[in-house]
Amino acid sequence: MTRRDHNKRSTELVRAELDGDTWSVTSRVRLRTPGRVVLRCGQGRDGFLWLRAGDTWTRIGV
Repeated sequence: MTRRDHNKRSTELVRAELDGDTWSVTSRVRLRTPGRVVLRCGQGRDGFLWLRAGDTWTRIGV
């Protein structure tokens, strides 16, 4: 999951695991991006998270 900060060139990446009926956060990291992360513009594919940041796509290994 990601959480962007309005008009900032970073995002928070939160990893979590489903344990029965509840989610548990396993890690939380702040990532610097080449531009402002676009709202609702993230996609997962082949084990990577792709975020639209500025005029480019940024690949994040999951």
